[in-house]
Amino acid sequence: MIRSARLVALMVAASLFFVTPALAAPLSFPALPADGFPRRGPPNVTAATWILYDESSNSVLASHLPDQERAMASITKIMTALLAIERRDLDDIVTISNKAANTGEREIDLVAGEELPLRALVKSAMIHSANDAATAIAEYVGGSVDGFVIMMNTRAQELGMTETSFANPHGLDAPDHYSSARDMLDLALEAMTHEEFRDIVRSQYLVFPDAPDGSQRRGTTTNLMLGDYDGASGIKTGFTSRALLTFVSTASRDGRRLYAVVLGSEGRRAHFADARALFDYGFGQLGIYGTLATEGPYVSLEPRVAPGPIYAETNLETFVHLAGQGLMTTPPSPSTPVSDVAPLPVTVVERHPEESPQGVLSAIGYWWSLAIGQ
Repeated sequence: MIRSARLVALMVAASLFFVTPALAAPLSFPALPADGFPRRGPPNVTAATWILYDESSNSVLASHLPDQERAMASITKIMTALLAIERRDLDDIVTISNKAANTGEREIDLVAGEELPLRALVKSAMIHSANDAATAIAEYVGGSVDGFVIMMNTRAQELGMTETSFANPHGLDAPDHYSSARDMLDLALEAMTHEEFRDIVRSQYLVFPDAPDGSQRRGTTTNLMLGDYDGASGIKTGFTSRALLTFVSTASRDGRRLYAVVLGSEGRRAHFADARALFDYGFGQLGIYGTLATEGPYVSLEPRVAPGPIYAETNLETFVHLAGQGLMTTPPSPSTPVSDVAPLPVTVVERHPEESPQGVLSAIGYWWSLAIGQ
C-alpha cells in the first residue's frame, strides 16, 4: 500500500512539470490516509500558532494556524527597528523625552533630557527588549508615538501583513495590537535583509552608554538560544499575559537558513523548546528536502536497501517527499536536472545445464548412484 501511495505522489508531482501555467495554479497535496504505518510529522509544540520556513528554497515546511490573529508582545520591536534603519541614520542623536523615560515593564533606564545615538536605542530595543528605548525610537522617527504607529501599519500593508495591526512600538498589550505567525515571518525576512539588523539580533550582550550620573548600563539578550543552539542567529522574543510567550527565530546549518515563528507558547521557556523542536525537525527529518533543493546528493540517516546517495531531479524528489508527509501546500517550481549517474557495471553469467546420461543403462546407473549417495 505504501508503495502504491508513493507511486501516486510521484506521478502527481511529475505531472506538474508538463501542465500549462493555468492548470499548474494552486495545488495542495492531502495527507496520506491512515493506513497503520507510522510517519514522522511535525513535532508537538505548546504554541497556539506557528510556522517553519526554509529560506534556501523559499518554502513553508510546516505550519499550524499560521494566519490566526494573536497578541504579539515584544516581537513588535522588529518593526520598530526596521523603520529606524529604513527611515533614519543610526548615527543620529536622539533626545530622550519624559514619556520615553517613563515607559515601564522592561527598561534600559533612560533618563529624560539625555542625548543618545539612535543606534544604541535600536540595539537596546532588540537585544535587551527595552520598552523605553522603543518609545524613544518611535518619537524620533515618527515625530510622536501616534505618528510612528501610522508608519508601522503603513509598512505592514506594504509587506502584505494582512492579519496585523500595530497600536504601539514596544508590544505591551493593547486591543488593536496583534499579528499572525505568517505575517511575523514576512516581517522578519524583510528585516534580515539589512546587515545592521542582522548584526544586532545575533548579539548576546549590550554595552549601553553610561547614565548622566555615571552609573553603568548593561543589557543581555532575551534570546537564550544564541550560543546554545547550533546555528542560531536571532531574532526576537516576547511575553505578555495576553500574548504568552512569542518568538521569531532563525538558525543556519549546511547552507540552509530556517525560520521558526511561535505565538502563544505556554510553560517556562516553552518558546525556546518549541523553536528548537521545529528546527530539529526541519534540519533533521526534512534534511532530504533542503539537500536536494540545493542540488546536492542526499545520504539518508534511515536504513535503506541502497545506502548510497540519492541523485534526482531536484524539486521533483523534494516535493514528492513533502507530499508524502502531507506538508505540501504549494506547487513546486520547475525542476533543475542534475547530471546522470554512471550505471552500475553489469556482470553477465552464463549457465550451462549438466549433460544427461546417454542410453537406458547409463541412465539407470546415474539415478542409482544418486539414490545411494555416491
